[in-house]
Amino acid sequence: MVFRLRLHAIYLLLILGLFFSLQAQTTKSGSIAIIPFYVNGIDQGTISTSEELLRMEMEKVSLKNVSLLKNESLKSFDPNCTSEECAAAVGKEVNADQVVACQVLRLGQKLIVQYFLIDVPTKKIVVADKLTSTSIEDLDVVMKRIALSVTQQESAEKAAQVGAITANETKPFFLRSGRRFNNWSFGYLYPQKGYSTGDRSFTMDLKLGSESEDFDYGVQFFIREGFGANIFSSYLFTKKDICPYVGAGVGFHWVTIDNGTSFNQPLLVDPNKDKKGDGFEVLVIAGLKLFHTYNFGVNLNVSYARTFNDLKSEGVIVTIGFMY
Repeated sequence: MVFRLRLHAIYLLLILGLFFSLQAQTTKSGSIAIIPFYVNGIDQGTISTSEELLRMEMEKVSLKNVSLLKNESLKSFDPNCTSEECAAAVGKEVNADQVVACQVLRLGQKLIVQYFLIDVPTKKIVVADKLTSTSIEDLDVVMKRIALSVTQQESAEKAAQVGAITANETKPFFLRSGRRFNNWSFGYLYPQKGYSTGDRSFTMDLKLGSESEDFDYGVQFFIREGFGANIFSSYLFTKKDICPYVGAGVGFHWVTIDNGTSFNQPLLVDPNKDKKGDGFEVLVIAGLKLFHTYNFGVNLNVSYARTFNDLKSEGVIVTIGFMY
């Protein structure tokens, strides 16, 4: 039973790593045109930069060819083109399959960016939403978010990911940004060999770390048939609220040796008298982060640990944690 559990845990780690590392190979087909923004109260230099940023961000993630239209390239373009009829007419003129239209309005210190994506042949809006920017400098993040929204054809809320969180969204209690984190976890150790008991035992740990767009890293302190510490790093497969990851860690583990009772030996026999429970440890890690873009989250983790001590301790660790 114990051997089978170890094999299942290893298979799970391998399958997760393989599944999420496969990248679909696709070629671009069709076209999306970005028409000039309609603006109010903002200088043209800022708008031109924002239009170019949107084009570049869309090119990164879109499966279609992206073009940024200019007023002078259109036969009869209305600068106040904010309706689906007008956008569809422009799309038909340039033979685009879809058109993105944006208008940027100033309200005090805030900038309100409204946008929609229209399907040219049917003249139907595929997605429409708005985002609020607290400053001119935040428009680059807004453009990235719009690019994700229109290419994935989902609302701005659903398109949120690490690296595309506006300054306005970091103000509420449910902060949405990449950052430093603390993570308390608890669960079970399922010993494979080299522990004083063959039954599962309680474990808990504290992770202190930081997170970038694609990786997290930090230090972990744990209680697990003894105690120890390690450093770890994981690759994050997505920037969404449900984020799978795989990683590894290395550290030191002081494994408790239960002298006189270990390995079902008689009480008068002490097989561990001269054995050391401490040693370096390596881990293979896989799991899920939930509510990934918020300032709190839930962490589901499966690890396989091997301690290089005299007992050759090995175990599978399954935990659930709270991240903040």
